[in-house]
Amino acid sequence: MAHAAVPTAAQLSHYIPDLEPACKFCSTVIQTSDANDDPGSLESENIAHYFWACPRICDFWQRVSRFLQDIRTETAGPVFQVDLRMVATGFGAWSRRLPNVDVLHGLAVWEIYRARAELSLEGTIHSGEAMFIRWKLSLMQRINQDFIYAFTQLKAAHLFHDRWLMVSNRWYHFDP
Repeated sequence: MAHAAVPTAAQLSHYIPDLEPACKFCSTVIQTSDANDDPGSLESENIAHYFWACPRICDFWQRVSRFLQDIRTETAGPVFQVDLRMVATGFGAWSRRLPNVDVLHGLAVWEIYRARAELSLEGTIHSGEAMFIRWKLSLMQRINQDFIYAFTQLKAAHLFHDRWLMVSNRWYHFDP
Protein backbone atom coordinates (compact mmCIF):
# COMPACT_ATOMS: atom_id res chain seq x y z
CA MET A 1 0.00 0.00 0.00
CA ALA A 2 1.33 3.39 -0.92
CA HIS A 3 2.15 5.60 2.04
CA ALA A 4 -0.64 8.12 2.75
CA ALA A 5 -2.52 7.13 -0.41
CA VAL A 6 -5.74 6.26 1.44
CA PRO A 7 -7.44 8.89 3.60
CA THR A 8 -7.81 7.07 6.93
CA ALA A 9 -9.18 8.76 10.04
CA ALA A 10 -5.61 8.92 11.40
CA GLN A 11 -4.49 11.01 8.41
CA LEU A 12 -7.62 13.13 8.15
CA SER A 13 -7.47 14.02 11.85
CA HIS A 14 -4.45 16.22 11.07
CA TYR A 15 -6.75 18.43 8.97
CA ILE A 16 -10.08 17.89 10.73
CA PRO A 17 -9.52 18.22 14.50
CA ASP A 18 -13.02 17.09 15.53
CA LEU A 19 -12.98 13.94 13.40
CA GLU A 20 -14.49 10.90 15.14
CA PRO A 21 -11.73 8.29 15.58
CA ALA A 22 -14.06 5.31 15.11
CA CYS A 23 -14.04 3.27 11.93
CA LYS A 24 -17.10 4.34 9.94
CA PHE A 25 -17.53 0.80 8.66
CA CYS A 26 -17.72 -1.02 11.98
CA SER A 27 -17.83 1.77 14.62
CA THR A 28 -14.72 0.31 16.24
CA VAL A 29 -12.39 2.67 18.04
CA ILE A 30 -8.92 1.16 17.95
CA GLN A 31 -7.37 0.74 21.37
CA THR A 32 -3.65 1.17 21.73
CA SER A 33 -1.43 -0.03 24.54
CA ASP A 34 1.73 1.77 23.43
CA ALA A 35 4.18 2.22 26.27
CA ASN A 36 4.21 5.99 25.64
CA ASP A 37 0.43 6.27 25.89
CA ASP A 38 -1.95 5.56 28.70
CA PRO A 39 -3.29 2.01 28.46
CA GLY A 40 -6.62 2.05 26.72
CA SER A 41 -6.10 5.42 25.01
CA LEU A 42 -7.81 5.85 21.68
CA GLU A 43 -6.13 5.76 18.30
CA SER A 44 -7.69 6.80 15.01
CA GLU A 45 -8.49 4.30 12.29
CA ASN A 46 -5.24 3.34 10.58
CA ILE A 47 -4.34 1.72 7.28
CA ALA A 48 -4.12 -1.78 8.82
CA HIS A 49 -7.65 -1.46 10.17
CA TYR A 50 -8.90 0.08 6.92
CA PHE A 51 -7.75 -2.84 4.73
CA TRP A 52 -7.49 -5.72 7.20
CA ALA A 53 -8.61 -5.54 10.84
CA CYS A 54 -12.13 -4.16 10.44
CA PRO A 55 -14.56 -7.04 11.11
CA ARG A 56 -16.41 -6.50 7.80
CA ILE A 57 -13.12 -6.49 5.92
CA CYS A 58 -11.93 -9.60 7.80
CA ASP A 59 -15.13 -11.36 6.72
CA PHE A 60 -14.46 -10.32 3.12
CA TRP A 61 -10.86 -11.62 3.22
CA GLN A 62 -12.00 -14.91 4.79
CA ARG A 63 -14.49 -15.39 1.94
CA VAL A 64 -11.82 -14.56 -0.65
CA SER A 65 -9.43 -17.02 1.05
CA ARG A 66 -12.01 -19.83 1.07
CA PHE A 67 -12.92 -19.18 -2.57
CA LEU A 68 -9.31 -19.15 -3.76
CA GLN A 69 -8.52 -22.26 -1.72
CA ASP A 70 -11.55 -24.05 -3.13
CA ILE A 71 -10.69 -23.34 -6.78
CA ARG A 72 -7.18 -24.76 -6.46
CA THR A 73 -6.76 -28.10 -8.18
CA GLU A 74 -3.50 -28.67 -6.37
CA THR A 75 -4.52 -29.58 -2.84
CA ALA A 76 -1.02 -30.45 -1.65
CA GLY A 77 0.92 -27.73 0.06
CA PRO A 78 -0.20 -24.94 2.35
CA VAL A 79 -3.79 -23.76 2.63
CA PHE A 80 -4.39 -20.39 1.01
CA GLN A 81 -5.17 -17.87 3.74
CA VAL A 82 -4.89 -14.12 3.22
CA ASP A 83 -2.87 -12.37 5.93
CA LEU A 84 -1.93 -8.74 6.55
CA ARG A 85 1.36 -9.10 4.69
CA MET A 86 -0.47 -10.39 1.61
CA VAL A 87 -2.97 -7.54 1.78
CA ALA A 88 -0.08 -5.06 1.75
CA THR A 89 2.20 -6.74 -0.79
CA GLY A 90 -0.06 -8.90 -2.96
CA PHE A 91 -0.47 -12.59 -3.65
CA GLY A 92 2.78 -12.92 -5.59
CA ALA A 93 4.03 -15.85 -3.52
CA TRP A 94 1.05 -17.84 -4.83
CA SER A 95 1.64 -17.10 -8.52
CA ARG A 96 2.37 -20.76 -9.28
CA ARG A 97 -0.75 -21.95 -7.47
CA LEU A 98 -3.38 -19.36 -8.47
CA PRO A 99 -4.14 -17.68 -11.80
CA ASN A 100 -3.37 -13.99 -12.36
CA VAL A 101 -2.64 -13.15 -8.72
CA ASP A 102 -2.10 -9.45 -9.43
CA VAL A 103 -5.66 -9.07 -10.71
CA LEU A 104 -7.09 -11.20 -7.88
CA HIS A 105 -5.36 -8.97 -5.31
CA GLY A 106 -5.96 -5.68 -7.10
CA LEU A 107 -9.68 -6.28 -7.49
CA ALA A 108 -9.95 -7.27 -3.80
CA VAL A 109 -8.21 -4.12 -2.57
CA TRP A 110 -10.27 -2.04 -5.00
CA GLU A 111 -13.48 -3.62 -3.66
CA ILE A 112 -12.56 -2.60 -0.10
CA TYR A 113 -11.75 0.96 -1.18
CA ARG A 114 -14.94 1.11 -3.26
CA ALA A 115 -17.12 -0.09 -0.38
CA ARG A 116 -15.60 2.48 1.97
CA ALA A 117 -16.01 5.25 -0.60
CA GLU A 118 -19.68 4.31 -1.03
CA LEU A 119 -20.09 4.54 2.73
CA SER A 120 -18.60 8.03 2.77
CA LEU A 121 -20.48 9.29 -0.28
CA GLU A 122 -23.82 7.49 -0.02
CA GLY A 123 -24.01 6.13 3.52
CA THR A 124 -24.21 2.56 2.18
CA ILE A 125 -22.68 -0.09 4.44
CA HIS A 126 -21.81 -3.33 2.66
CA SER A 127 -21.35 -6.63 4.45
CA GLY A 128 -18.30 -8.80 3.86
CA GLU A 129 -20.53 -11.11 1.83
CA ALA A 130 -21.78 -8.27 -0.40
CA MET A 131 -18.21 -7.11 -1.04
CA PHE A 132 -17.18 -10.69 -1.86
CA ILE A 133 -20.04 -11.13 -4.34
CA ARG A 134 -19.12 -7.87 -6.09
CA TRP A 135 -15.43 -8.92 -6.13
CA LYS A 136 -16.32 -12.24 -7.71
CA LEU A 137 -18.55 -10.55 -10.31
CA SER A 138 -15.75 -8.07 -11.11
CA LEU A 139 -13.36 -10.97 -11.47
CA MET A 140 -15.67 -12.82 -13.87
CA GLN A 141 -16.11 -9.62 -15.87
CA ARG A 142 -12.34 -9.15 -16.08
CA ILE A 143 -11.83 -12.73 -17.27
CA ASN A 144 -14.53 -12.26 -19.93
CA GLN A 145 -12.98 -8.97 -21.08
CA ASP A 146 -9.54 -10.57 -21.31
CA PHE A 147 -11.00 -13.53 -23.22
CA ILE A 148 -12.80 -11.32 -25.74
CA TYR A 149 -9.73 -9.13 -26.22
CA ALA A 150 -7.46 -12.15 -26.60
CA PHE A 151 -9.51 -13.75 -29.32
CA THR A 152 -10.42 -10.60 -31.22
CA GLN A 153 -6.74 -9.69 -31.24
CA LEU A 154 -5.28 -13.06 -32.18
CA LYS A 155 -1.78 -11.98 -31.28
CA ALA A 156 -2.98 -11.53 -27.68
CA ALA A 157 -4.35 -15.08 -27.25
CA HIS A 158 -1.17 -16.24 -25.55
CA LEU A 159 -1.59 -13.47 -22.95
CA PHE A 160 -4.98 -14.83 -21.92
CA HIS A 161 -3.51 -18.30 -21.64
CA ASP A 162 -0.56 -17.08 -19.58
CA ARG A 163 -2.73 -15.02 -17.23
CA TRP A 164 -5.76 -17.25 -16.68
CA LEU A 165 -5.06 -20.79 -17.91
CA MET A 166 -1.42 -21.41 -17.04
CA VAL A 167 -2.39 -22.45 -13.51
CA SER A 168 -5.04 -25.14 -13.42
CA ASN A 169 -8.08 -24.38 -11.26
CA ARG A 170 -11.64 -25.59 -10.65
CA TRP A 171 -13.48 -22.31 -11.04
CA TYR A 172 -13.61 -22.05 -14.79
CA HIS A 173 -12.43 -23.97 -17.80
CA PHE A 174 -12.70 -23.76 -21.54
CA ASP A 175 -13.72 -26.72 -23.62
CA PRO A 176 -12.40 -26.95 -27.19
